[in-house]
Amino acid sequence: MMKVSRLYLKILVAFILVQAVAILVIGGLLKMGHMRPPFARHALNRSEALQQIIDMEIDGADRLSPKLRARLDRLLGVYANAFSGEAWITNERGETVARSFKTPPLTGREDLNLKLTTDRGDHIFFVRKGDQGSIYAYGPLETPMGKLTVHLLNAWITHNEEVWFMEGLALMATVAALLLIPVSRRITRPMVQMTESAQLLARGDFSPRVEEKRKDEMGTLARTFNHMANSLEKTVRGGRELTANLSHELRSPLARIRVSQQIVRERLEEGRTDGVTNHVRRMEEEIDHMDSLIDQIIRLSKFDLQEPPPRDDMVDMNEMLKAAEERVRPLIGERAVRLRQHLAPVPHYRCRRPDVRIVLDNVLSNAVKYSPDNSQVDMYCESDGQALTIRVTNAYPALSARELEAIFSPFRRLGYDKVEGNGLGLAFARKIVEDHGGTIRADSVSEGFAITIRLPLA
Repeated sequence: MMKVSRLYLKILVAFILVQAVAILVIGGLLKMGHMRPPFARHALNRSEALQQIIDMEIDGADRLSPKLRARLDRLLGVYANAFSGEAWITNERGETVARSFKTPPLTGREDLNLKLTTDRGDHIFFVRKGDQGSIYAYGPLETPMGKLTVHLLNAWITHNEEVWFMEGLALMATVAALLLIPVSRRITRPMVQMTESAQLLARGDFSPRVEEKRKDEMGTLARTFNHMANSLEKTVRGGRELTANLSHELRSPLARIRVSQQIVRERLEEGRTDGVTNHVRRMEEEIDHMDSLIDQIIRLSKFDLQEPPPRDDMVDMNEMLKAAEERVRPLIGERAVRLRQHLAPVPHYRCRRPDVRIVLDNVLSNAVKYSPDNSQVDMYCESDGQALTIRVTNAYPALSARELEAIFSPFRRLGYDKVEGNGLGLAFARKIVEDHGGTIRADSVSEGFAITIRLPLA
């Protein structure tokens, strides 16, 4: 048995209410006369057509001859039979001059309900006799023999046409409500899929996705849901990898501390103090390293958990690059790595100066540390009026597309174990750049390796 969703019931109830209000409004307008009922328009058209035919039959005659009267009688009889009614013509004195009947159809005691009048003098009435009704229409006709009035009475034994009209509306509403079932199921199907996928996500299964084929708002919602699921999966997987990498990063210094501790204990038990100071210093260095590592991880996490502070600093990016170059120069040592600047005039940039300094220091220090001896690091800065572009290149060998993306993940390094660091620098840089509305990417280029930062000015 098909289960009816609450959303469908809400749609159905809302639809029925709208239809009911529409029917009541239309019925009220009909009753108050603000809308012309369909029978009134039909009666007016028939009356006008009959007037035109009579005018053509008279053809400018200035008196009603017996021959003309006979022709008009036949004409009225044909017309009346065609519409199941009676027709007649009266003169200015109210005398009947032509007719389709033998016995007058109206006695003057009928209940006449005026439905429509026109500027040219046409009148449409609804005539009721008991439970039966007729449509009575009359209108003026100017002729050389004087003003005539053309009368037309159509029998209307069936329902009042307003009733038929309202019943038609009710039937349309019923059919529309039935057709609403497949339509609502089409609307609610992606929502049901999203509900099921969300339940699986809550249980830790990040594989389900919903269809994105639709081009309407539900399709947009489906794409947004899938994007959220992808981001959530990436975040959870990144958290697990972060935990695993952190465990690995902390295990090594702890192992070295344990070894140094064992050596110090053995020597003290033997009454020796030679080398103890060095081992204690090494343990202090390892502790400082772990403390620094944990501090950086906490700072990295805060970028995701806290609202960033406002960007209130206006900086000259070229000056910041020059200052960053001076700070990383001690890393060169005796390796003869050359630093070259290619700085074009750029507008001032609104940012958080300490954060941008972290980005520049991390990018430049990585470029220097991972440059081969006797090589060159180039720094570029330019603007196209829309954004600042900062580019740093060195002679590091080409990387695969997967490696180029992986270097921005925490604890991911380029494989140089002898190079100091913990693999958090570029992860910090990406979060700061993206928080400033910009982008940062890595590319293998003809010069070797490049980091490109684009920061919007607006």
